[in-house]
Amino acid sequence: MKTNHLPRALVTTLPILSLLALTACVAPTPPRPVVAYPVSYQVQIANTQVVSADGPQNLSNNATQDVTVDPGKTLYYQVVSPIDVTLSLYELPSPGMPSARIAQMQGTTFTSSITPSTSVVRFVFSASQANSSGNLRFTLSDRPIAAAVTSATY
Repeated sequence: MKTNHLPRALVTTLPILSLLALTACVAPTPPRPVVAYPVSYQVQIANTQVVSADGPQNLSNNATQDVTVDPGKTLYYQVVSPIDVTLSLYELPSPGMPSARIAQMQGTTFTSSITPSTSVVRFVFSASQANSSGNLRFTLSDRPIAAAVTSATY
């Protein structure tokens, strides 16, 4: 008596074929976005000091910009601000871990660079003087940035 082994073969190979078909449909991890440097941002900052019966209160509007970088690769940045601003830079090692401040600058115009050891750098901008606000220009680049030219009015 001859038996038909085709259904048994299908039953054993169908799960394997289904698994192979599903893995072929899974998309690979998308590539990291590529930034076309240089890139500039307009960042609004403000600082107001209010005096009340309870004493002085400081109302600050600090702007934060997290930037994904390649560890070990130099990142150039420039700030041009109409008001005195403090810039603090932090490396973010991984989610949940404390950040480490790697630099701090103050002024209205500065150009510098960093070579981070982590993949995320946080830029924190704050107005240095009470009762001041403005929009600053923040530029990032993978190449050196020429020093900004500022004009003085008398």
